Amino acid sequence: MKSHPRIGFADLLGESRWFGEFVSFSLYGLFHRALPNARPSGRWVLLIPGFLAGDVSLSPLGGRLRELGYRIFVSGISSNVDCPVHAMRRLEKVLHKANYKTHAKVVLIGHSLGGIYARELACRFPNLVEQVILLGSPVKDPLESSTPLLRPFFELWHRRCAGGLSTSSDLGEVEQSSNPPRVRETLIYSKTDGVVQWQNCIESGPEVETIEVPSSHCGLPYRQEVFEIIVDRLAPAGDRSDALTAIAAVPKHRFFGRLHRSLTSAKRPRKKVA
Repeated sequence: MKSHPRIGFADLLGESRWFGEFVSFSLYGLFHRALPNARPSGRWVLLIPGFLAGDVSLSPLGGRLRELGYRIFVSGISSNVDCPVHAMRRLEKVLHKANYKTHAKVVLIGHSLGGIYARELACRFPNLVEQVILLGSPVKDPLESSTPLLRPFFELWHRRCAGGLSTSSDLGEVEQSSNPPRVRETLIYSKTDGVVQWQNCIESGPEVETIEVPSSHCGLPYRQEVFEIIVDRLAPAGDRSDALTAIAAVPKHRFFGRLHRSLTSAKRPRKKVA
């Protein structure tokens, strides 16, 4: 089996651009109060934050969606560091509460680890979930797909569960199902992700759509391209535009792209010229 290149220090350093993505997204929201042709359907959306993050990390995205008329549920997570088993149980309660309140299916949007939880919720409760949108979520081998520089933190997080997650029963309860959920699934990923391997953020299936965007891992919820994709996928079926998938064309001459290539090449030994 062909192995994918490991994420290195240069990739992780590139994650520093998330702050610029956050500022750009916030400023764009101030001066562009709505998207052209955006026609909200009044759908309810549950946002689930990524590892170490809380609901506040997705508040800019939630605020922009509220401005368009979408109704937002939050996960109640202040910092996503709890045992996955416990976190899933609480999220199940949140999903059931949302369904009870709305009497309708809910759209799940999850960033990174939050996307893994969203996908598993959709697999377990397809009758409660309309669709899932995952932002940089390693749906394949989550523990093995992260950068080695951050893996000790992930392993420490997993050890918080009583008895660890070494048994197959624990893994079966926490890890995502082997098959995609039986609802529509949109996977948004970046090939310049400095935290998880982008190859593990995509899968295939009859209801699965994968879209590449230029972004850092942490900055995915703050990319205007991602926001437009989300709004397009939330729109009624007749109003969706397949043209948005063209966003997958990634610019090759961005500053951080050049920085990453220069740092990567610096680590390679130079060949001697005879």
